[in-house]
Amino acid sequence: MSKPKPISLYQFSKLIPGENSARLFFEEKRWPNGVVCPHCGSVHVSECKDHKPMPYRCKDCRKHFSVRTGMVLAESKVSLQTWLLAIYMLTTARKGVPSTQLARELGVTQKTAWFLAHRIRESWLSKSNLDGGNLGPVVEVDETYIGG
Repeated sequence: MSKPKPISLYQFSKLIPGENSARLFFEEKRWPNGVVCPHCGSVHVSECKDHKPMPYRCKDCRKHFSVRTGMVLAESKVSLQTWLLAIYMLTTARKGVPSTQLARELGVTQKTAWFLAHRIRESWLSKSNLDGGNLGPVVEVDETYIGG
């Protein structure tokens, strides 16, 4: 099996041109077999067009939710597109990315960049893939240096 060819930040940003495509990307990764309620696990879900921040409603537990619910993206006003770019930058950097550089390249404040990086790294350190705090079931990391 051949290794996938890495793409540039420019190419990556073209793959996710807007907020809607970023939302669709996260939904496809989170729910490959259709939308599932993060509160009760039910597949009986309806889409609410007029309820924008929480576009889905579970017919069993009657709670509203979105792709952000129960993930590191929860309770964040940062766009999904910005989250994806931050994830890309942090995973492709060889020696880490300072929050000041992340802020400059994403067009956000340093405080927001630190928050993004902290949440993303926190999800990488999470031990369970079932706790809702992860970006996905598999995280691959390269360029590890251990020792002095």
